[in-house]
Amino acid sequence: MKSFLVAVDGSEGSKAAVDEAIALASDLDASLTFVCVRKPPSSVFGHPYYERQLSQGLGYSRQAIAEAVETARAAGIESDGEIIEGNPADEIVSLADNRDADLVIVGSRGHGALAGALLGSVSREIVQHASVPVLVAKHRHVRHAQVA
Repeated sequence: MKSFLVAVDGSEGSKAAVDEAIALASDLDASLTFVCVRKPPSSVFGHPYYERQLSQGLGYSRQAIAEAVETARAAGIESDGEIIEGNPADEIVSLADNRDADLVIVGSRGHGALAGALLGSVSREIVQHASVPVLVAKHRHVRHAQVA
């Protein structure tokens, strides 16, 4: 395993995916490609709204990629990043195929079974459709010690 594709969006789940990816890449001397998939903004409200949403969305995506690449760089891991527009699950599976990734790493939002079934789950779709193994990293909540 030499090439991992890591989905990022700035969420706690994606930060867990970045941490897992860096740990695995370090152990296996692998490189990382971070990808942020944006859903295209709606143009139904007109041009100024569309432009503002597009600019804001790109800003968030660039920040998520930059933070992930910097975290990898600080750990001595080779990485790059891409921002893609479209359906997140479809685009991640497609990029993994196009890049010949050995592993896809995604975060879990932790909605639970019912909410995941109602809202859909990008990680679930990726697991079902990817042609390579998929690691779903879950954010671990830090429990605070109670002072007696």
